[in-house]
Amino acid sequence: MMKMAVSRLNHLIDLGVSELVDTDTIEGSTAQFVSKRQLHCAFYQRSQNQQYALLGTKLEDTIVVAVRSQYHVDESMLAQLDGDQSTTYRIVAISRDESHSLNRYDLLTLKDVAKGDA
Repeated sequence: MMKMAVSRLNHLIDLGVSELVDTDTIEGSTAQFVSKRQLHCAFYQRSQNQQYALLGTKLEDTIVVAVRSQYHVDESMLAQLDGDQSTTYRIVAISRDESHSLNRYDLLTLKDVAKGDA
């Protein structure tokens, strides 16, 4: 069970999908992020040991955010943080809190879509 003060949930994360949106131009439509749900989140700091362990892996350039436990969030979704539409993240992993406490938090590991798997 992860203990976190609710006051730390001071950022917003938009979770959604990429959908084709009509642009009314000759190109037709383009893929854009469409928000399906907005949640409060907190940035989760990894220890220095954890950062070193991730070097050279596909999780090297990722960030982790904590959200209240949400079972309708899955790895097929995309995310944007604090209304920043210039950066879209994909959910790489979800670490769910399986405790039966009232205050459960899931950890979402996010990777910038532009950086890919390189």
